[in-house]
Amino acid sequence: MEAITTAMDTDIDIIESETGFLVGGEYGGNAVEVERTDTGLQCQCFIAQVSHDECEHIRSVREYIASVPLSIERPMLSQADADYYLLKLGELDTTIAANRESAEEQNKRINLWLEVETDKIQQKKNYYRLALDNWMHMNEFSTKQLVAGTLKVRSQQPEIKINDEAKVLMDERFIRIVPERTAVDKAALRKYCMDTGDEIPGIEIILKPHKFSYKLNGGV
Repeated sequence: MEAITTAMDTDIDIIESETGFLVGGEYGGNAVEVERTDTGLQCQCFIAQVSHDECEHIRSVREYIASVPLSIERPMLSQADADYYLLKLGELDTTIAANRESAEEQNKRINLWLEVETDKIQQKKNYYRLALDNWMHMNEFSTKQLVAGTLKVRSQQPEIKINDEAKVLMDERFIRIVPERTAVDKAALRKYCMDTGDEIPGIEIILKPHKFSYKLNGGV
């Protein structure tokens, strides 16, 4: 909150801005914000939240406004006031840093808990997935609609891994011309490997397991 005017005496410290007032002093070490709203002044303190009567902070603000009319220039800060406000800034910075450190530590604990619990649940899921996967294969289903949802089993294409591109380029069947250089024609290479099952020099065919998936109905 950008302070535009201030007032301090031995009893109470009030900092005024365009949006409200920060009230401290005799009401405790923690300053309390009193906001300007369309319906009047609104305080954030506990008493103001639970009582229909005005709290001491709002009464102090009203007294401050009445004592220093808007037509009169507000009091300027003294050097002692400025030093005090600087000290309060340092205290608030320390509180923010402590809160962030606390939050990071708690987040670590929460994330660890979540990781452990998710791992336990995932292990249980694996049993059900394996049982349903085996059931689909035993019945030679590729898709099966059930009351709870739909099961699917889809074969995956093997991965063609090129370990030595120079060796592959020695075979003209798998060469394509691109500007200023030759490159492996991966589409032709894949088709050849799929059609013949042959693993030519320079490549490795990595077979992938089928993919099992499920989709639950919205009501489950």
